[in-house]
Amino acid sequence: MRDAPKDIIPRFASALSVRTESASAAKEATERALSRLGEGAPDLALLFITAPHAPQAALMASLIQQVSGARHVVTCSARGVIGEGIEIEETPGASLMLAAIPGVKVSPFRVDELPKVPDKPSPDWHKDTFAEALYVERDHAGTLLFCDPYSVPLVRALPAMSIASRAMPVLGGFASSAKQPGQNAIGLNDDIRDSGGVGLSLSGDLHIEGVVSQGCKPIGPTMVVTKARDNIIQQLGGKRAVDMLKEVVSQLPASERVALAKGMLLGKVINEYRDRFGQGDFLIRGVHSIDATTGAIVANDFFRVGQTVQIHIRDAQTAHADLDMLLDAQKLKARPEAGLVFSCVSRGKKFFREPHHDAAVISRAFSPTQAGVQQAKSGQHIDVSTSHTPLAGFFADGEFGPVGDQSYLHTMTTSLGLLRSPKLVD
Repeated sequence: MRDAPKDIIPRFASALSVRTESASAAKEATERALSRLGEGAPDLALLFITAPHAPQAALMASLIQQVSGARHVVTCSARGVIGEGIEIEETPGASLMLAAIPGVKVSPFRVDELPKVPDKPSPDWHKDTFAEALYVERDHAGTLLFCDPYSVPLVRALPAMSIASRAMPVLGGFASSAKQPGQNAIGLNDDIRDSGGVGLSLSGDLHIEGVVSQGCKPIGPTMVVTKARDNIIQQLGGKRAVDMLKEVVSQLPASERVALAKGMLLGKVINEYRDRFGQGDFLIRGVHSIDATTGAIVANDFFRVGQTVQIHIRDAQTAHADLDMLLDAQKLKARPEAGLVFSCVSRGKKFFREPHHDAAVISRAFSPTQAGVQQAKSGQHIDVSTSHTPLAGFFADGEFGPVGDQSYLHTMTTSLGLLRSPKLVD
């Protein structure tokens, strides 16, 4: 890996706190991150908090802004938060990233204030109207996006953001701390809301690369959608959708049928021009229900006639191998200055049967020494070596990240944003 003088690269620092009292957690995380950041106030702070801290989110954001001097503080609540080599799930936790990024313009926006995407946008609508609302500059580096899943539909908005962002990544996720509407906390500075969403467009001297690792295994044959309307698949291969699924499932090995009992997922091919499809060629979508009367599949995304689909199952071994493979490719490039991690709420220790899986794998990939996972227990001091690549993130109720030049809403993935100085990127 190539290194560069410290005075020409952006500076990032992250910190975790497991304190139960919200103000103390915010202060602890901020002071630790500041000590690792070095001189000068950060331009941006990203705060991810678990549900116990959500009622005090505005107080925490205010304290972070006051102590750090950050101009922008973005907050998102989640079921679990992620830091360097550590994942804190369903207990009090705060993960903070501070960024000192001279030469980078940070432009926040409210998702609910964006223009509505028309059913049939004109050829110039995305690059003119929507790009302007997103503050997409000529040197746009990417967009960070955090939304409430109960109040922000992204079926049309996310593809429009991706187009308007000029093939630069849209990264982030849905808040996940709430069990019902009105319980998430998402905000900019001390303006914390329980609905809507916040985005940040970044432009200038920064390179952002998105890496999306899926946690599913394709099984059975591929099928072609032969009749569909919006998110309802009526026919597969010329047969009623439910009949085709029953036929495919009946021919699967017993182990795969058992795995399907945990929930069926349907992958739709991203690039239909490939001759063969394998791991990473599909967007994974949930099967919401099956209409017993019509035999149609009700999914959580739109499908169209002619699309190739395949049944997928959750598989920890496949998820581990896929993440490892993608990170191996990243090791051939310049070491990132920082990473943002957005993992599906269905991953974590229950899925991998071990704690800290994704965070530890990512941390090891970019760090000369292993993070101190043993320090993650509540009440213990967490102080990861400053030689580690700063990491922060959360467990999302749907992850945003790019595959190729398009950014999508994912499930069962880990979406990773790697931040580098453009001077280190060939």
